[in-house]
Amino acid sequence: MSLASLLDFLEPINLAEISNDEGFKDTQIGKHILVHEDELPDISDADLVIVGCGEMRGMGMQYTNTSAPNKVRAQFYKLYYWHTEVSIADLGNIKIGASLHDSYAAVRMVVSELLQMGKKVLILGGSHDITTPQYAAYGS
Repeated sequence: MSLASLLDFLEPINLAEISNDEGFKDTQIGKHILVHEDELPDISDADLVIVGCGEMRGMGMQYTNTSAPNKVRAQFYKLYYWHTEVSIADLGNIKIGASLHDSYAAVRMVVSELLQMGKKVLILGGSHDITTPQYAAYGS
């Protein structure tokens, strides 16, 4: 499996929405993150890869998806960019599956592939049960 094969599991980021159509200043993290907006970025030099997950069904919620990952991004991207030696990539949000188990499989596959590439992975959002497929990715 390759990064391109994960495209089926990922939704791109709308930077205009995240920045409220204001963009980001050169001093903000959002200006320096490699973002999956129109196409997947080259993450070969990325030290940290961010993926979002809005899956909430495992918590017993009626709705399946939240905007929590993008709300976290909106605040994170505004932070001051002072670790210039750290490269960050954001691959967007993992698509919500038809069933909860489909979402678990998608999380496990995405995290597993990124770990095999030697990347540190940060997952934004999702209910606590998302830690199980994330943990399973470390075992594969």
